[in-house]
Amino acid sequence: MRKTIAFVLAILLIPVIPSVQAESNLLDVGVIDSVDGRFVHTSFSSSSTLITLTSTGNLSEHFWGSGELITQWSIELNISANSATPDSTGLQIAVSHTDGVYVINTELRVVSAIYNTSSSVDYVVWDTEGELWLGFFGGERKAKEFDGVDFTGYATPSHNTAMTAMTIISDNRIVTGGRDNLVKVTTQEGVLERSLSDFSQYPSVIINDGSGNIIVGCTNGDLFRYDFNDWSMEELAISSSQTINSITIADNGKILVGTQNGNLHIIDDVTFTEDEEYTSAGRVMTATFGSEGQLYIITTFSTSSKIRLYDLDSDSDGVSDSLDLFPLDSTEYSDQDGDGYGDNPDGTNPDTFPEDVSQWADVDGDGFGDNPDGNSSDDFPTNPSQWKDTDGDGYGDNSNEEMGDRFPLEPTQWADTDSDGFGDEVDGYNGDHCPEQNGFSEIDRKGCKDSDGDGYSDPTDDWTIGDGADFSIYDKSQWIDSDGDGYGDNLSGNDADTCPNTAGNSTNTYIPEISDDGTLSLIYVVREKFGCIDSDGDGFYDLGDDLPNDGRDYIDTDGDEVGKSRDYNDSNRLVQTEVDHCAQVSTDETEMCLGIRSVDYQTYLSGLSNTDDALSYYQWQLSEQEAEEEEASSKQYWSTAAEILPFLGAGFASIVAVLLIYAAIGKSRRRRSLVKTYGLAFANDDNSAETEALEGKAGLSAVGGVDSGKFWDDDVDPMEVADDGDLIGGGFDDIDLKGSEEMTETTEIMEETASLEELAGMPTQSKVTEENIPDIESTTEPASQEAPEAPPVPAEGLPDGWTMDQWKWYGAEWLAKQK
Repeated sequence: MRKTIAFVLAILLIPVIPSVQAESNLLDVGVIDSVDGRFVHTSFSSSSTLITLTSTGNLSEHFWGSGELITQWSIELNISANSATPDSTGLQIAVSHTDGVYVINTELRVVSAIYNTSSSVDYVVWDTEGELWLGFFGGERKAKEFDGVDFTGYATPSHNTAMTAMTIISDNRIVTGGRDNLVKVTTQEGVLERSLSDFSQYPSVIINDGSGNIIVGCTNGDLFRYDFNDWSMEELAISSSQTINSITIADNGKILVGTQNGNLHIIDDVTFTEDEEYTSAGRVMTATFGSEGQLYIITTFSTSSKIRLYDLDSDSDGVSDSLDLFPLDSTEYSDQDGDGYGDNPDGTNPDTFPEDVSQWADVDGDGFGDNPDGNSSDDFPTNPSQWKDTDGDGYGDNSNEEMGDRFPLEPTQWADTDSDGFGDEVDGYNGDHCPEQNGFSEIDRKGCKDSDGDGYSDPTDDWTIGDGADFSIYDKSQWIDSDGDGYGDNLSGNDADTCPNTAGNSTNTYIPEISDDGTLSLIYVVREKFGCIDSDGDGFYDLGDDLPNDGRDYIDTDGDEVGKSRDYNDSNRLVQTEVDHCAQVSTDETEMCLGIRSVDYQTYLSGLSNTDDALSYYQWQLSEQEAEEEEASSKQYWSTAAEILPFLGAGFASIVAVLLIYAAIGKSRRRRSLVKTYGLAFANDDNSAETEALEGKAGLSAVGGVDSGKFWDDDVDPMEVADDGDLIGGGFDDIDLKGSEEMTETTEIMEETASLEELAGMPTQSKVTEENIPDIESTTEPASQEAPEAPPVPAEGLPDGWTMDQWKWYGAEWLAKQK
């Protein structure tokens, strides 16, 4: 197969084959194989085995067969590889990378050792004792000996700038090159033996040629050969003057020098002069000669590596001998069908049908052979536009030419005016009912327009839905609507009609189903049900609608003819409204029921024009009590003013009266504001759970609970009772308590803190403060009032931060605020 590919490439490349030097008899066939990955190392372990390493750490062994790579095994090291060097046995390969060195056993095909280093290892070589020398091109700029456990301490001298190449020669001497344009020869013990400085550009490659020499290639194309016994030197400059990337010693002794820009130079090993130059693309990694003198060049690119063949061409026809079936006939080179006629139509004995052994001539030039006994003989030998009539209808199989058959395998059809695949002969096979309109319907009619592609044609004036046309031309899942209600009969289609024989406009049904929780209980669910009768127009099928004649509801659980959305308790036939509920459940002491049962509250509500602004029952109670207290307070103030009036002048009395009235009004307004906000006539400045409980948002941000003693003053010592019943330490022991006595006119001096009552000579009234304002119950009941019965606890449990004791006292009010 690969030879066939190479042959085709050779033919295609003939016009563009790059010329080589005149003395060369090799022809550039082109790339004959390609491998993924950029090679950083290639070497032949034998004449038929090639070792490769890519920059990503893919180490592979390939069978080499005339430039064809057949991979035998691969190991993915997943590293950033720099180089590789086999040992002298070929059983181990050392791979240098950015984090150290891997040693791979090629026989077992496993990583046998891992050596980590603190810096990137750029090159590695084996010495004869099996030790590794690691090359650090940057940083330390030298090579260091590693014994498999640690560095031995032996190292080459550092180069002034980066090290660029290294190899090992006899006596385990290490040869290194650097950007300082020097090559240094160092003993195994790290002693500098010799420094070579014959280079105008720094060395890029150094190899041991195995014949007692080192060969040094430089970045300017200069090539040097040193005999490392006497260090005599030979030099030459390759013709391309490009950076030397590789140096390989061929089996015939030739020195193959590859450059970074794709050139390969053949150097005579005896005269150390350049023989030939070959051009390819990419960075030349290595090259090798085939058994018949052909040349293979392996180059690498950023993401792939390729093998290029230069082959022999004996007849100089531009086709290499390995691919030329007529190697001595320059007019012919191939005979694909083996009929003895060359494939070149202008050559000797050309074959008009180079791939058909049974045909070779074609008089009318239509591409079909004149040999009637051969393959693909011409049924129309004098008509170059037709040559076959398979179905025998008199029309040629070449549909697009004169007398062409649009249906070459169907004798009843030959024309298709609208090109929809249905023949114009309506009585023929798949006859077109709409021959002048391109269409693809197949079921009710053939070849007519089918907008949704369901096989049914769109209705037309002469073919209606009643005739079988598609009633829903844009819905591929529906085509027939038997009852004409707009829902298709196909139960697996969109909006399928579950009552296909009865017109209806339902879309849903409310039906019982067995629950899937394992209890086998019935639950009612809403399911789609299209096209059935829906008398009340609520979208629910009459038989799946509890109230089929009431469009407001479809659920009536208790069967009282009142839908769920309007029934206060749809599970109790006797309860339809809140009033029914409160009448039936006498134990319900919630604010709602208390308000319903209160005649006065209902009277209050009936007097409102807009009940949306109505106070809740508890708020209304508080406002009524506040009104009563305000009235009583006003009476008390007026009574006080009347008492002091005789003792003061009329003007002063008027001022006092106004002040008292203003104080009363301010107090009343403050109490009303507190009652409206908190439901009580006092407020706590702290953001506590008690405050948030009264505001219906307990637990949102407050801390603590309701402190029942928070409104008392600081603790005082308890009073003791003496044997005679008098109080001891009550705070009045040193005061001479007097009974009610008339005030004399001789009283002239009063304390600065005396009250208006004292100034007026009236009895002192107790001071009313927020701390001693009684709650609602305390205005009508004694202080020892028992805790009320707790209202029902919500299904989700007590509000956050509440205790059950708090719930007993404040739960009803919380429920009212939460509506």
